[in-house]
Amino acid sequence: MGKLEEFSNNEWKQIKADLENVLQKLKNAIQNDPSLIIIDNAELMKIFKISSRTAQRWRDLNLIGYSKISGNIFYTMQDVMNLYQEYYEQPRSKVNQLINKRK
Repeated sequence: MGKLEEFSNNEWKQIKADLENVLQKLKNAIQNDPSLIIIDNAELMKIFKISSRTAQRWRDLNLIGYSKISGNIFYTMQDVMNLYQEYYEQPRSKVNQLINKRK
């Protein structure tokens, strides 16, 4: 009889519950910290609907941080969000202008 067979059904259920708990904690940590989410160049191109040349240009201009490992380019979701926030513009509709005048 092997070592794994020495666990009872209840012990296996507890191990499964513990693993699910750890997995849920990891998911929560990743969702709360975008720097833990890593995407590759293809995913960046898909998110922004850009070409590989544009992604290269953004890296060359230091618009987005990246890592190059074994010829593959990786970004943190935090870097992607920083790029987006840097170029985000507030809407300039007449409604917003009216609201601002009232304040």
